Amino acid sequence: MQASLSSSAPAPVKKKLVIMGRSGAGKTSMRSLIFSNYTANDTRRLGATIDVEHSTVQFMGELNLNIWDCGGQHKYLDNYLGEEKENIFGNVEVLIYVFDLETNNREGEYTLYDECLQGLETFSPDAKVYCLIHKIDKVPDDQREPTVESYRRALAKRSDRFQPGVYGTSIWDHTLYRAWSQIVYTLVPNMAIIKKHLYNFCRLTDATEVVLFERSTFLVVCCSSFGGDDEDAINEKYMSVSQVIKMYRNMCRQNQSAFRSVQVRNKHYTMFIEPFTKSTYILVITVDPEIEPAVTKANIEAARNHFIKLAD
Repeated sequence: MQASLSSSAPAPVKKKLVIMGRSGAGKTSMRSLIFSNYTANDTRRLGATIDVEHSTVQFMGELNLNIWDCGGQHKYLDNYLGEEKENIFGNVEVLIYVFDLETNNREGEYTLYDECLQGLETFSPDAKVYCLIHKIDKVPDDQREPTVESYRRALAKRSDRFQPGVYGTSIWDHTLYRAWSQIVYTLVPNMAIIKKHLYNFCRLTDATEVVLFERSTFLVVCCSSFGGDDEDAINEKYMSVSQVIKMYRNMCRQNQSAFRSVQVRNKHYTMFIEPFTKSTYILVITVDPEIEPAVTKANIEAARNHFIKLAD
């Protein structure tokens, strides 16, 4: 059954993201891995950020992320929280504070975080706040969730109105993709419409799961399931796919080969990862053996022009 859907295009929008934290916390490494196609090993050659590094990233077509990566050395922090406070914290859509799990001064980290929130309170009171408890790979597996939870409780007490999202992250596994997918999810202006139509596509094509990835970063934008796992379970599963595909695509680039698509078919399911719109890839899984791969590919093609209006 081929999909037939309709909708309107989004307006262009620019949103400011500020990344803050102490020097050496890993702010530039995670930004480079997510937005600049670095591998985890590549980040070892990055130097310390000097003052503020500005970059603008086009995400999902009409959404431009204006990223302010703030150097964490004391002389810069004093400036951000002093004479540059309005410039740094004005018109902020999202503050991402990176806590370094290797720090010897956790209370000092909290103090800097408090001062950042004071800047937001004054100049961007409606901003969203995310706290990344970074280098979680340094913590034994059975202690990771308790460690993140201890930060979550402490930050909830001192964050007042901002109610931060708190995630454990590492550049060495999918946790970084999970956190950043959640962050950008809140920024896409017409996300509710995209989700609605992705669900309709899933239902109309008899797919079991459908996932939309942003083309450049391969972050999960949204997903839908028809009779399968709930959304949180699907999201968790496909964060790992984000990491694997991004790594594979980097390998293709290093070997001067072009990554195009993936198709897997076995007795349990058929999976496609296909270029979809100018700014997205789509993953479609079917478990019904009666559905031929050609039909699924035809459905993807039939829906493409419609989703171009939504996502590009």
